[in-house]
Amino acid sequence: MSTPPRSNRHGRTRRGGARRKFIILALVLLVAAVGLGAWIALQPQAGPAEGPGTGAGSGLASPGGTPAGNDGAIAKQEKEKEKEKAFIEQTLSGMSLDERISQMLMVDLEAVAQEAGGVQLEEAMQKLRPGGVVLFRGDIPDIRSVLTLNRRLQQTAAIPLWMSTDQEGGIVTRLPFASAMNGNMAIGATGRPGAAAETGEVLGQMLAKLEINLDFAPVADINSNPDNPVIGLRSYGSDPEQVADFVKSFIVGMHAAGLPAVAKHFPGHGDTATDSHIGLPKLDYELSRFESIEWVPFRAAIAEGVDAIMSAHIQVPQLEPATAVSKLDGKPITLPATLSPHLLTGVLREQLGFQGVIVTDALNMKAIADHFGSEEAAVMAVKAGADMLLMPPEPAAAVSAIHRAVDAGEIEAARIDDSVRRILRMKRKYGLLPDTASPPVPLEDAIQGAEAYFQSGSAEQTADRIAAEAATVWGTGVKTKLPLLRGDGRRVILIGDQRTVLERVQREIEGAASAAAGGSIQVEARTPAEVPSPRQWPSGAIAVWVTQDLHHDRSSAETVISWFQAAAEQDVAAAVLSVGTPYDIAELPDIPLGIAVYGTTSSNLRAGVKALFSAEPPAGKLPVALP
Repeated sequence: MSTPPRSNRHGRTRRGGARRKFIILALVLLVAAVGLGAWIALQPQAGPAEGPGTGAGSGLASPGGTPAGNDGAIAKQEKEKEKEKAFIEQTLSGMSLDERISQMLMVDLEAVAQEAGGVQLEEAMQKLRPGGVVLFRGDIPDIRSVLTLNRRLQQTAAIPLWMSTDQEGGIVTRLPFASAMNGNMAIGATGRPGAAAETGEVLGQMLAKLEINLDFAPVADINSNPDNPVIGLRSYGSDPEQVADFVKSFIVGMHAAGLPAVAKHFPGHGDTATDSHIGLPKLDYELSRFESIEWVPFRAAIAEGVDAIMSAHIQVPQLEPATAVSKLDGKPITLPATLSPHLLTGVLREQLGFQGVIVTDALNMKAIADHFGSEEAAVMAVKAGADMLLMPPEPAAAVSAIHRAVDAGEIEAARIDDSVRRILRMKRKYGLLPDTASPPVPLEDAIQGAEAYFQSGSAEQTADRIAAEAATVWGTGVKTKLPLLRGDGRRVILIGDQRTVLERVQREIEGAASAAAGGSIQVEARTPAEVPSPRQWPSGAIAVWVTQDLHHDRSSAETVISWFQAAAEQDVAAAVLSVGTPYDIAELPDIPLGIAVYGTTSSNLRAGVKALFSAEPPAGKLPVALP
């Protein structure tokens, strides 16, 4: 804000003096305006965020519709796109048709070895030239072994490999020497999507330390069927919007660790009653159901910038009525989603607008392998719109079959090129291709760095904190029964069918009692057949039933229910520690105290034991609707 001219403060004016002062003032203002303009022009302009999954930064719109001040950033982006396109086209032009097809394969090392006969693995890999490898627990026995294996395999590749695995956390983990973290249902029970981001980032950091550059996670399925035999604890819950929030957050975390994210299993595996590893599931719903339930997390994942989406081997007859003849029994079956052009191309690619990489679930699973031959399934998956074929049982035969299909005009060569471009674009984005790759550190330095990371215990600390947030209490006497355990020397009898889990819970209880001011506790584990009846219960002893998915076993559920009814009559102190899906709550609604922990990882069990020692009920929220 300007002040009045000094002469005016005194109320005196002179005609000539006023004119001169006016001219001087005009010159001063002109100089100030020019200086301000120059200062603004020299300021750095904020450009759009360039991290995975982020949108462009905001700015004032110029007359041409471009955010003001962002011209330089936009020009830089366009130049980078041109550079990327030129590099990818140059790479593609130097590849034979077989090499392009092979780039679409993610192979299992065991399948490569079996198909190659007595040929050395490196030689077989060099001949096959796949786009990537899927590692399992047996391939990752320790840090030195997996890093050495990864370096050996990368040396066989003209185009660097995806070194991939399924490190979801919880019940699906591949690193025997690392924290299993928490499964998705435990994370969902925190009610805090940030827990998914923290988990995704830690999982990504783990894998990056081992030079594993692709993780098939997160699971985006909605567990709306309590009897689902294959998803369950792998899902964030049964509410589509909540699952979507957690899926998006996990993607953010994985990207923060510098790894791609892969949402699975499209079009949705959460309401199936068959495990596609051993059979062919079916979801007989109409379009509106999928749009309002199953596809909500996938839409969210696409909006968040997910890099790849994995298909499911499930039949969806109301969306894909086309059939094929099963090789198992010669009968017609509805095409599963993995082999469905309508679902992969018509819905996922065109309707939902996904422009990233479509990867099949493993083609050696019985849902595919029993009904379609290895070669036929590979060809059909490519026709359907898949870019990456996961674990074909006979990878070299799959390449030959796809090549023949191209020669016969069944598949256009341009269709193969489109998939390879998407794969190369994703590899370049994450630093696998030469023009974006960082030089590798010496192997021994990589091993030492990884060992230091895993020995730090930081992952386990994150897992323990999230597991404690997830623990969920129920029962008729919660306020009066906690703390159930005190480390006061009382006897505790653990009851359950799984001896190994009981022994692990026993160790956690003994450790917690010792940590509680040096307290002590007597713990023993028994099966339901070995445990005394409540009428013969040892005086002062506490019972902790460790249950897991009682809704799958009515007989076991009835045994627990009857025991607690008798225990109430005898005033026996007792509780349930539920270590499976939380549907045990529906089976045992009237027990005095129950703690659900959503898994059997070390962090899950510690969280449950901690809750039994605490006077404050845990604050976890039930992530699924109970039947």
